[in-house]
Amino acid sequence: MANADIITTAIGPNILPLIAELIAKGIEARMTAGNTQAIDVLACENMIGGSQFLLEEVKKYLSEEGLAYLDTYVGFPNAAVDRIVPAQSHEDPLFVVVEPFNEWVVETSRMKNPDFKLEGVHYEENLEPFIERKLFSVNSGHATSAYTGAFYGAETILEALKDERVKEQVEGVLAEIRQLLIAKWGFDEATLEDYHKVIISRFENPFIVDDVSRVARTPIRKLGYDERFIRPIRELKERDFPYDHLLKTAAFVFYYQDENDDQSVQLQELLTSKPLPEVVTEITQLTDAELIADAVNMIENVNKQPQL
Repeated sequence: MANADIITTAIGPNILPLIAELIAKGIEARMTAGNTQAIDVLACENMIGGSQFLLEEVKKYLSEEGLAYLDTYVGFPNAAVDRIVPAQSHEDPLFVVVEPFNEWVVETSRMKNPDFKLEGVHYEENLEPFIERKLFSVNSGHATSAYTGAFYGAETILEALKDERVKEQVEGVLAEIRQLLIAKWGFDEATLEDYHKVIISRFENPFIVDDVSRVARTPIRKLGYDERFIRPIRELKERDFPYDHLLKTAAFVFYYQDENDDQSVQLQELLTSKPLPEVVTEITQLTDAELIADAVNMIENVNKQPQL
């Protein structure tokens, strides 16, 4: 790092704290070497504010001199990344299969070296609209494919989307998301609708075999207050927009079962040991009594649906 031009990560949000000390050592080495060329560190992760989260972790390991150097020469601009990478295993650990589509947007306002730009990357002063567009569209849509597909017995995303019940659910979720994104950020409706059609076609790529179990993993996290279902539901309700499809997907999550997923097992244990309204409140952290009641009713109604 002492002589690097840019630093990027793509290792998963939970792993960022584990590499913070290594990055801090690199910053100290860069300072010791007298390198005053500004550098940016980009956490290209599936999360909001990933680089700023990493920054706070890195600060824990820096000396006072290192902190002063960081403030002057090291930027941590947030990034939004979008590319489906299915679970896979290869003899060469550096070999990876990905889909053709990719999008990478970087926040310019936090860059320390704005003159160093990468080809194919979009640079925007305000990243939040693009992060929400991606998270609420790709992540919410992908997870909807997985949880709805799992409810109806599918094992892969491709198999799930061949079921019209699943595809209609995904399309319904994305239609609700469009209303929110247009109202909140002013996205063009036709352009956003085309973007959502492309997303569904990506999920249907026959050359990408993506297991439902991979996309649906960690269901408790994905039911979080600021996550891909509950946050857009809350914001749609605030605007008096419909959110039935999103709420139905959230209900499917409560029925997701995978004995190899610790959170799935934990969620099912909670459902068998506590009243449903209590579990919904605990998992989602919702405080809106009306919305909690809506969720409980939807979960109970989903349980009455045939799964074949």
